[in-house]
Parts: sequence; C-alpha cells; structure tokens
Amino acid sequence: MNHQILFRNKIWQLFVAVTALLIIATAGYAETQQVSFTPENVVALSNESLTFQLIYNVEGMKEKTTGIGIRIHYDSTVVDTITLTDVYGEGVVGADNIPQEDTGDFDSDASTDKYIVVAWAGISGKWPTFVSLPGTIATVNIVVKKDAPNRESKMNITSAGNASGYDFSGKSALILVQ
Repeated sequence: MNHQILFRNKIWQLFVAVTALLIIATAGYAETQQVSFTPENVVALSNESLTFQLIYNVEGMKEKTTGIGIRIHYDSTVVDTITLTDVYGEGVVGADNIPQEDTGDFDSDASTDKYIVVAWAGISGKWPTFVSLPGTIATVNIVVKKDAPNRESKMNITSAGNASGYDFSGKSALILVQ
C-alpha cells in the first residue's frame, strides 16, 4: 500500500512539474497580428505610380482571428493619391479611400499627416478563411506628387482595432523620391 501512495505522489509531482513548465513556457507569449508592405523599399520619380501589396500574418499558435482594422499613414507632400484595390472580400467592413487628417498622430511619426482605413471582421473567429498566411489582403496604389521633394518618405501601418488577445505589429515601407 505504501508503494501505491508513493507512486501516486510521484505521478502527482510529475503532473505539477509539467504543468508548471507549460505555464512558464507560455507565460508572456502573445499572439501577434502582423501587417507589412511588399515591397518594403522603393525608389520613385515624381508623378510615378507605385503599387504595394498589404501582407497579413499571425505570429503564434492561433492563426484565425475575429478580424483586424488598420490605418495606412503617409506624407501628403509626397503622395498625391492613395487607393486600396483588390481588398480581401471576406468580412470586409470598410475600405475607406478618403484620406483622414492624422491629428491624433496614431503612428507617432510627425512626417506622416494623413491616413486611410481598412477593416475586416470575422464573427466566427476563423478570419481569414480563404487566405494562406502570410497572405495578401489588399493592394495599396499611390501616385507620387509631381512636385514631391527628393527625400525619403515612410508609409506606416497602425492598428485601428486588432483581435482580442492579440498584439499588433505594423511594418513600414520606405519610398525614396529622386
């Protein structure tokens, strides 16, 4: 009978140790929704049209979410027009091509002064269903101004609303106007 008690105690200790290791290993591990541009760096001339793919990915164990909303920030002294095309259709709740003034400085970048917004929702928690990750969720089209200054300009991505329990990471694109 003592052997059975000792065996149960050993099993219990092993269970507690494994559980503790799993908790420690996953503590602070957050799922992250990532959005980036492809290409990341472009050399452009005045009045040139440029196209960027908006790439979505999830870092972590759970790839399917309840959606995402993003802002695409830009410098209006460099960018004449900006539009979204080929927006991934599942759960799209808005793709606003009307620029907004970035008075809230959502991207913490004084060089950008405007942004456009696009958002998706997946109530079932399985968004995106039809995109293999990482995958393209929209195309961003810009036209460089005729009188754009010869310098670097960034387009930044910020969250307008990410899925509950997920962090957000937006990667900028750099445009070098020559």
